[in-house]
Amino acid sequence: MSFLKENGKRLSAVLALGGAAFVTGCQDDSGAPEVAEIVRPVRTMLVSDASDLHGRYFIGTARAAREVSLAFPVSGTLTTISVAVGDQVEKDQVVATLDPAPYQAEVDRLSADLESAIATYENAREQTERQRQLFEKGHVSQSLLDRATATERSTKASIASVQGALDKAMLNLSYTELGAPFDGMVVAKYVEDFEEIRAQTQVLRVLDSEHIEMVIDIPERYIGLTKYVSDVKVTFDAVGNDEIPAKVTEIGTEASATTRTFPVTLLMDQPKNVQVLPGMTGRAKGQVAEEYMPFSNIVVPPAAVFTPEGKTEPHVWIVDSGSNVVTARAVEVGAPRTQGLAINEGLEPGEIIVTAGANSLREGQKVALMNDNGGN
Repeated sequence: MSFLKENGKRLSAVLALGGAAFVTGCQDDSGAPEVAEIVRPVRTMLVSDASDLHGRYFIGTARAAREVSLAFPVSGTLTTISVAVGDQVEKDQVVATLDPAPYQAEVDRLSADLESAIATYENAREQTERQRQLFEKGHVSQSLLDRATATERSTKASIASVQGALDKAMLNLSYTELGAPFDGMVVAKYVEDFEEIRAQTQVLRVLDSEHIEMVIDIPERYIGLTKYVSDVKVTFDAVGNDEIPAKVTEIGTEASATTRTFPVTLLMDQPKNVQVLPGMTGRAKGQVAEEYMPFSNIVVPPAAVFTPEGKTEPHVWIVDSGSNVVTARAVEVGAPRTQGLAINEGLEPGEIIVTAGANSLREGQKVALMNDNGGN
């Protein structure tokens, strides 16, 4: 019994020494346990104002303002395609035709049926009138007049039915000619003459060659200023460095989930001395109109501003570009703008701030940057 008690004491001593050694191994020189540093990913932006937009360009790809694949609404034998790839076409110009004979025959048949239905109705109407006169004189019964009236109504309904079928047949006949919906250029041909084609089979593809669109991606910090941009110019390296005037026609309302940029559509006329083709890469730049320059102060997303515990003034997190460590800084917030919150004091262009995740950070914490800065 004394042997077990003695060995138990020895085992307790060994475990105590081992535990002490374990704790000591997890301590720094000061004797405090080390805590693994948490690097939190955050979304950031480079502070800028509207003047940064001047001289900055954005990349985009040209596309036709309008393009459409042409198809016959009806089936038939293709007799003619009067255009080739690369040809210019005018609005309503006939570019392809189907054999109209089957559809013309249907129109002729229904036209004859309509004439017959009209004649039958006229005869029934005269019979009804005679029966009415005889009924008023007491020579025929009410039932005979009713039958005559019913026949008249039936023949009149037949006219409407045949007329409807004739209208549809005439419309189908008109569909045997395929017209261009707008002035443009033929860029693709999918079928050949004398092919038997089904309704809605693609025949030609036409694009509007007079107007060119280009979609560019605008960073979040600039999107609110886009509607105030003037004097937009686009250049395409493939056709020289001529600046082509453009205008903003559409501003996207939803940012890309990956780049946090907004799509903005530009429209320009085809230049006279060169031809911009769909797929060409271009660069667009513009500037905020002079009358809207009051909008040029620094604007940040609302999520970038927070109030630390125990403080009353708003702050933002400043990210040190060398160490990626954050520091809270007090700022003076101005009036809300459509594009975010105006910052009157406390920030300078070129600084990096946190735009998402501000409430989960602490002073001196290291972060991993997820840039919203966009391209040049």
